[in-house]
Amino acid sequence: MSRANAITTRMLLSIIGVIGASVMSSPSLALSHEEWVIAFVRFVEWPAAIEDNALVVCQPPETPTLELEGKQVRGLTLQVVRMTKPRDLDRCHVLVAMSNREAVWLPWLNTIKARPILAVGSASRFCELGGAICLIRDEVTSADKYQLNLDTITRAGFKVSSQLLRSQPQRTTKGE
Repeated sequence: MSRANAITTRMLLSIIGVIGASVMSSPSLALSHEEWVIAFVRFVEWPAAIEDNALVVCQPPETPTLELEGKQVRGLTLQVVRMTKPRDLDRCHVLVAMSNREAVWLPWLNTIKARPILAVGSASRFCELGGAICLIRDEVTSADKYQLNLDTITRAGFKVSSQLLRSQPQRTTKGE
């Protein structure tokens, strides 16, 4: 195996290991919200090509600011935009609403519906109401886990890597 292939293989195994380990991890191995978003973007394909290789990550007001501006993921440059109104979501590829307050993110989910915007949030209720990926805190271990809403993901036309599907402890098909 060439050195470049060995490094690429090692990096891929490391990425898969990070996702798998964090799903089952102790709190000391917890990922930040930024690391979760990067991991999800790595393993999800959008139904149409991303123009100008710029993936727009949108955040509603009253959610923690993500430090993702300019990060590179799969050849895409992340741009973070703070949105003020749900109707402005047309330019977004990812909506990140890391707030446990339903009133903060529900208007945004109602606007997305079957559009190709990957909605990532916290709490299982986020997925029950139409979010695509939800981070859930395990009450026993205090580790973050994630849940996929396969109905929402399918309706929006996303393709999810088998590594992401295999690593998740819970799945939901509830949505809308």
